[in-house]
Amino acid sequence: MAQFGAASAVGFDIDPQAITAAHHNAALNDIGPDKLELQVVPSNISPMSTDQWQWAMKGDSATDHGMEIVTEKEKYDVVAANILLNPLLDLADHIVSYAKPGGVVGLSGIISEQVPTIVDRYSDLLEGITVSQIDDWACIRGTKRKTG
Repeated sequence: MAQFGAASAVGFDIDPQAITAAHHNAALNDIGPDKLELQVVPSNISPMSTDQWQWAMKGDSATDHGMEIVTEKEKYDVVAANILLNPLLDLADHIVSYAKPGGVVGLSGIISEQVPTIVDRYSDLLEGITVSQIDDWACIRGTKRKTG
């Protein structure tokens, strides 16, 4: 996102090697830490709420292990998730929660035959859902519903 003009970007993954690779790619593309923040997050976020997740980390602080917990909800104009089907389904509320109302959410890593399942799961969270496909892969885009 930083490469395409975003003022700043935040990336997080459960795999420290993915963060290392992202740092390397950012350096190759001349994107400094002032434009890109990368974080390792615990892998046990599945259906837990953020409050439960933070409670679970007390006494074994994530920051003691070089990790920060991403907790700022409804902060981002654009949220993108490039993960497999089951995490996209299990973490739907969590993924969308980071987008501002009216923010764009992009989902990729989806095999074309999985599109109806993903669209069904996200239809209560997003409006204006569109699907782009290249060969057997799809990307789904929608706008977070405004509450009120």
